[in-house]
Amino acid sequence: MPTRQRSVAAFLICLLGAALLAVGTPPLYWPTPNPAFFEGADWEEITQPTASGKPESALFGCVRNGGSRFHEGLDLKPIGRDRNHEATDAIYAVMPGRVAYINKIAGNSSYGRYIVLEHPEAEVPVYTLYAHLASIEKGLHVGALIEGGQRIGTMGRSAGGYSIPRQRAHLHFEIGLRKSSDFDQYYKAAGFSGKNHHGDYSGLNLIGADPVHFWDAVRTQKFKNFREYFHGLPTAFTLRIGTASVPEFINRYPSLLTKPIPVNGVSGWDIEYTWYGLPKKWTPLGPEAFPYGAKEGDLALLSFDPEAFKGQCRDTLSFKSSDPQGTVKPGKNLKSDLKMLFGF
Repeated sequence: MPTRQRSVAAFLICLLGAALLAVGTPPLYWPTPNPAFFEGADWEEITQPTASGKPESALFGCVRNGGSRFHEGLDLKPIGRDRNHEATDAIYAVMPGRVAYINKIAGNSSYGRYIVLEHPEAEVPVYTLYAHLASIEKGLHVGALIEGGQRIGTMGRSAGGYSIPRQRAHLHFEIGLRKSSDFDQYYKAAGFSGKNHHGDYSGLNLIGADPVHFWDAVRTQKFKNFREYFHGLPTAFTLRIGTASVPEFINRYPSLLTKPIPVNGVSGWDIEYTWYGLPKKWTPLGPEAFPYGAKEGDLALLSFDPEAFKGQCRDTLSFKSSDPQGTVKPGKNLKSDLKMLFGF
């Protein structure tokens, strides 16, 4: 990458970080040297599509296999190549944080070599994930403190179980929440085949927000802080859950609460979800929410927006598309998440 281009990217990244720091949010940095995002380019100039060549295949959502497969991140293309046409772009931490996990064995994950950072300085201590790396910076280790904008690896095309051709090398980037701090127990109880190589940082235990939506909010300066960001995501449905427990998830993410937990405990929760199942907004309930009492694990659907599920492939809710106002039940993915969050 030419020196001038690197300098422009670095300047724009630092300028954005300083602007956000002024409102009490950790500074944000773009994860690659490509300045196109800050120049207002269309996403087609920033992302790396799959073999289909369709620009949307690099984005978040039901964009793979004709719309039937969910993609939980954003695929960013390289702007630097070596003489063998391999990607050479540096990968940067988007915020200050700590190294939560490093997978160095590419064959152990469809992510290939990947790094997960967690960001305790954010109002909601999100994770960020950087996948398909060619290499990881020497000396980087779990527990290491990372500065925003610090180089953590090099873009590549590593993957387990399939091959990414060199012309489609890219960074798979995610930002989101971790469901459980004891995922291995859930993994074993659920009877998955094979070993859980990645502990709490398995992709099954991570739920990302839409990175395009997130970065667009940053670029247009609509991003104020992570609490407002998550609470402001569109609500596709609201679930009322009867339980006297406070999930470990909400102890990790107390900023997702709409109000403090009652001093005499809870009788349940109203949880607002995105269409793909991110539990973004939590309201603790007192006994008045269940005038006839509630059994542990009682579920009630308080609201449901069928329009949010049109053309979607994520099995969060189960209902007949021909009769969206009919019986609506938790789908396979939502059932799994409730098991992780509450144990039922």
